[in-house]
Amino acid sequence: MPGSEQVRVNAAAWRRGDHVGEYANRTLLPVEVMILVRYREALAGRTLEVGCGAGRILGYLAAIGEAHGIDISAAMVEHCRHRYPAAHAEVADLGDLGDAAAGPFDAILALDNVLDVFDDEQRRRVLADLRARVAPGGLLIFSSHNLAYVDRPAATKQAASAGGWRRGRELLAKAAARPPASAIRDARRIPRRIANRRRLEALQRRGPGYAIVNDSAHDYGLLHYYIGRDDQQRQLAETGFELLECLDVDGGRVGAGEPHPDPWLHYIARPVKS
Repeated sequence: MPGSEQVRVNAAAWRRGDHVGEYANRTLLPVEVMILVRYREALAGRTLEVGCGAGRILGYLAAIGEAHGIDISAAMVEHCRHRYPAAHAEVADLGDLGDAAAGPFDAILALDNVLDVFDDEQRRRVLADLRARVAPGGLLIFSSHNLAYVDRPAATKQAASAGGWRRGRELLAKAAARPPASAIRDARRIPRRIANRRRLEALQRRGPGYAIVNDSAHDYGLLHYYIGRDDQQRQLAETGFELLECLDVDGGRVGAGEPHPDPWLHYIARPVKS
């Protein structure tokens, strides 16, 4: 995959296929349930999930329509093929699809913030590539890390910190009640977290309307793209899409100019007619 150091770091982490067990579940967020219900007609057609992982969403898509999935991890794809044989899963690099996942599709989904593994330049190329694969009148449904969460006001952060003390005491109490083996496993992860943070922290940066952040995901082993709601709408327009709605984690609508504090947001868009 060509691209920045951020892209190479993220691609190497996901290709290893170390997290199949972590993602092998059927759990849905409230907003994902709403999306599956609200856009069932489009999802009952020919769909593509990019970054399908272990099939958490792909399994539902296969139950209601012709579902295709791609992932950079061969281990994830193998799990999908075994667990959800009705779906068509294949190994492919979202950053360089080529002839893979030939469209058109009635809906393309990129959930779990999968587009955030790219830098700004390649993210725009990927969006343009996906637009070419969405059928006229079709949908692009994706989630993305929310820059407003990083930039939330100091008062909100202080309130969260105060609440954090209370949650910290609760977590300590829960930790004391956990099996020793579980606590030992967590303790063993601390050196890896520190090493990853030292290795990747310097690659964080700010751009116009976005940021590249080394957040806590996978023991600080990844670099994610964060963007605000309004900047995401502008980016979609620049790559040939019209934003239909933006939703928070609970499925509530997020309007223009609303600096919503959720750590990530969901977007539903459609191609602009040429």
